[in-house]
Amino acid sequence: MKILVINCGSSSIKFKLFSMPENTLVALGLIEKIGAPDAIVKYSKDGFSINNTQEIPDHNHGLEIIAKLLVDPSCGAVKNLNEIKGVGHRVVHGGEEFTGSMLIDEKVTNKIKEFIPLAPLHNPPNFQGIVAAEKYFPESVQVACFDTAFHTTLPPVAYLYALPYDFYEKYRIRRYGFHGTSHRYVARRFAQILGKHKYDVNLITCHLGNGCSITAVKNGRSIDTSMGFTPLEGLVMGTRSGDIDPGVILYFIENLKMNPSEVNKILNKESGLIGISGVSNDFRSIVESASKGNKMAQLAIEIFSYRGKNTLALILRFLVMLME
Repeated sequence: MKILVINCGSSSIKFKLFSMPENTLVALGLIEKIGAPDAIVKYSKDGFSINNTQEIPDHNHGLEIIAKLLVDPSCGAVKNLNEIKGVGHRVVHGGEEFTGSMLIDEKVTNKIKEFIPLAPLHNPPNFQGIVAAEKYFPESVQVACFDTAFHTTLPPVAYLYALPYDFYEKYRIRRYGFHGTSHRYVARRFAQILGKHKYDVNLITCHLGNGCSITAVKNGRSIDTSMGFTPLEGLVMGTRSGDIDPGVILYFIENLKMNPSEVNKILNKESGLIGISGVSNDFRSIVESASKGNKMAQLAIEIFSYRGKNTLALILRFLVMLME
């Protein structure tokens, strides 16, 4: 049985095809720069690889290309798309609604659309990927795996903000946490390596990439995490600011006369490592630049490490406190 796993980003699609139950990787690929005339298509299977550029206007066309690659007589992984029995989708925001993976139906897709204001950079492409996959893989079971699901075990003391409680009751403004699929995998794998039950481990998991987060896991369940209402809260990241005094945002709006769109762009796309270093959001490029004497690149590394250690220490203290 073949299972296709899809991760639709704002301008990319990552995918892997597995043979189950042996969990063997059959093929994988990546489409980048969707919406640009020079979008990149990468595909690999059994030593054969493709790396070319072409215009891909949207995620629908991206999924069409993936479907054609998978059945291509010269490089495909299946003879017929009906061999792919299931398609798994990473969906960033599931609110409080979804505590685990869900078979996708009209109710689920409506909820994903409903949560778009909570994850405007992520849920739209996640939704578009689902719609396209249903079109090109109509015989496959479609499943949504939510980044927020692992964190639905957070206690109120960890997920509530110190705002008037009405904002939570009426608008569900709270900390949700993200990267849950990653944190859950690391926690489960840790338990497996130690030969323990998945609910018999206490640890701290770290997801460090362009987006970064840290999670405290008690008895195999998430009890605290660094990301919040959106993926913007928490650690310094590739292009995101992480934690910031809310007064800075008010200053942007009231004194610098910025509109919400401009503020959003600065905090999500122009801050973090690239904002400090002026070099890149890729840590490898920053380290290389710092080794050549770039002081701002070195400062970006130091700020990233300093904030990371502080957050790690806070979450560790919370985990220890709850275990006493």
